[in-house]
Amino acid sequence: MNTPAPTPPRTNPRMAVVVSCIALFTDMLIYGILIPLLPLMPAVERAGSSATGLLFAAYAAMMIAVTPLAGRLVDRKGPRGPLLAALLGLAAACLLFAVGGPYWLLLISRLLQGAAAGLGWVASLALIAASIPLERRGTYLGLAMSMVSIGTLAGPPLAGWLARDHGHAAPFALAAAVLVLDGVLRVVFVRPTPSSTDDPATPLDVLRVGGTWPVVILIAVGSAVTSAIEPILPVRLAGGLGLDTAGIGLLFALLVIIGAVLNPMVGAVLNRVSPRLLALIGAALAIAGLLLLGASSRLPVVIAGIVCLGGAIAFLVAPAGTLIGVQGARTTPPALGGAYSLYNLAYAAGLILGPMTAGALTSALGYSAACAVLAGAVAVVALGGFSRLPRSLSSSEV
Repeated sequence: MNTPAPTPPRTNPRMAVVVSCIALFTDMLIYGILIPLLPLMPAVERAGSSATGLLFAAYAAMMIAVTPLAGRLVDRKGPRGPLLAALLGLAAACLLFAVGGPYWLLLISRLLQGAAAGLGWVASLALIAASIPLERRGTYLGLAMSMVSIGTLAGPPLAGWLARDHGHAAPFALAAAVLVLDGVLRVVFVRPTPSSTDDPATPLDVLRVGGTWPVVILIAVGSAVTSAIEPILPVRLAGGLGLDTAGIGLLFALLVIIGAVLNPMVGAVLNRVSPRLLALIGAALAIAGLLLLGASSRLPVVIAGIVCLGGAIAFLVAPAGTLIGVQGARTTPPALGGAYSLYNLAYAAGLILGPMTAGALTSALGYSAACAVLAGAVAVVALGGFSRLPRSLSSSEV
């Protein structure tokens, strides 16, 4: 008599959320740490501004390149392997950044960091989607995106303080300590997953599923709206309000904090409120925020605009994370890895499109007109694309 093979233990759903949140926090903490440090490293200063831009672009380029591979690995082998590979990549990158060295070595470090981000983001989001029932998934994906915001927010000030008082390597010592804790959680609590298919679906397969394009547009708009103001608002604040870098940083921190607080709240109501309605609210907040920021340099008006954009982050990003997982579940074969690879690609596209468009519009039309045009673009996309989003989380109700 043949005895059926024992079912391997599954990752505890609560620990899946904890591991994923800490993994995303760690990734973005290290990303944030490098924002003030990387341009000031001696080898980078000697290489010039174009080489500095290449270092920042290399991260995004490598993340985009690795993301489709990450999706296939997650769907074939489960999230454990990609999570551990991402951990090793981050650890190696941190070590090389701490040592410093010639420019080419820093470029390799940045490529390693981007590859780790591509693996880690896809695996973390897929782990939550695979472990949490659909009706509660929005809350925990919203929490995960809040941890992304907190890591991004915490990194730059921590790096500045530690480097100033304790030397260049101190921020990376902090990163190493966080990586150790993160690594223990990944190794201990994420269980191996049996291969589900030898021919996993790709992001393109997910894109072919009916209803995916509006979700992709939602993801790209969510990342483009907030990233669009990054190259143009600081100049306006410095010139129009006379704010120094600390004041500008506080206003951007306010934007991130509002998004981080609201993300899990919006996710929690996603199973009771139409995703279409939530996305349209997000678009309305984004339009209001852009118009307010473009209308006046008075501080109360600027703060109101920042608050609106912070709310827009939550209302656009929180529904998108859950909806793309639903589309992955509808793919044949089901492909959570492929779905969150597509999420990464759409998010990265928004990060590229937003700043480039805002910069070009500001150069051609001026700051205020650029904000008005961006608001109009959001309105057009929302009316054309968001109206095709599902009315509920039911994958068949559109």
